[in-house]
Amino acid sequence: MKHQKREGLIFCLFILWVGIYYRLIPHPPNFSPLIPITVFSGFILPQYTNKYLPYLIPLIILISSDLILGLHNQIFTVYFAFLSSVYLSRVYFKFFKVYQEKSNLKKIFHANISSLVNSTWFYIFSNFGVWLTTNMYPKTIDGLIQCYVMAIPFFKNSIISSILFCTLIFGIYYYFKLETISHSRDLNQEN
Repeated sequence: MKHQKREGLIFCLFILWVGIYYRLIPHPPNFSPLIPITVFSGFILPQYTNKYLPYLIPLIILISSDLILGLHNQIFTVYFAFLSSVYLSRVYFKFFKVYQEKSNLKKIFHANISSLVNSTWFYIFSNFGVWLTTNMYPKTIDGLIQCYVMAIPFFKNSIISSILFCTLIFGIYYYFKLETISHSRDLNQEN
């Protein structure tokens, strides 16, 4: 169990590094691993740690990179959308009993579905926040619709990056988990 917690911590640090690094390098708007990281945090991390650490991972990524990039007027909307994505992922995985699933491919499939759900949630919530708190769009139904329509290219990037990064993050995680199990069996057989 101690060995598993150490592996979870190492992967957690890797995820933090990826999230911060990717936010700091130039990339297309909303093409980011952050939503898949919130899905990973909500699904995998509770198995290694207490129920609060999963919320700290995206928060650390957001705060540390925003301190470098600069703060913005949508910070609370964005932070809330990402933090609630951790919760939504946990609910999704519990509701569909993904924790009981034996197949890692099915877990990765469910992680991708959760990532798409969370991308949609982020699109809806963050753009509502833009409409509500800025003067970019009139405070009418037409203004709200215009806000959502103008954000479709960003949503497309979010969907594509969610599938790509979710598959990579969960694929790497399960690959190393299987390698660790295999290595542990080999060590036990030698003894």
